[in-house]
Amino acid sequence: MAIKNNGTIKFEKKIVCGIGIDIFSIMMADKYDPSAIPSTWQKFWLQFPKEISAKNPIAFGASIPIETEPGKLHYVAGVEVDSNFKAPSGFETCIIPNGDYLVIQHQGNISGLAESYAMAYGVEFPKAGLEMRPAPHLEVYDSTLNPNSDDYEMKILIPVI
Repeated sequence: MAIKNNGTIKFEKKIVCGIGIDIFSIMMADKYDPSAIPSTWQKFWLQFPKEISAKNPIAFGASIPIETEPGKLHYVAGVEVDSNFKAPSGFETCIIPNGDYLVIQHQGNISGLAESYAMAYGVEFPKAGLEMRPAPHLEVYDSTLNPNSDDYEMKILIPVI
């Protein structure tokens, strides 16, 4: 497992449709359920209309802090859709607004993601000297890649000012 700080990017507004779940942050190891996100993705890929998900292999995991429950997040596993898209039953939409993101690239098997998160938020973010802004925290996946391979890559995006 390795991480790479790719600097900041300007992110354009996107609408993501997917399956949502309330979870504890991966940074709260004693409360985090390691099966929750993978099972949410599995359910998403099984149930989401294939004609929509096949158009773009990029998938998003959007984490939105639940302000009333410290350490808890609302996580949406999904893909970008058009603004006029109507979410099928059992799915929800999440708006990711325009803004800057610090991009940290996770390289290696997805099983090392917790370590990458610890490095991203505990080392790379403080070292960057940036301020966090209120927006969804993102994971960006290429759904054509095998997350269990040692050469897997995905991005962790931290909303910044």
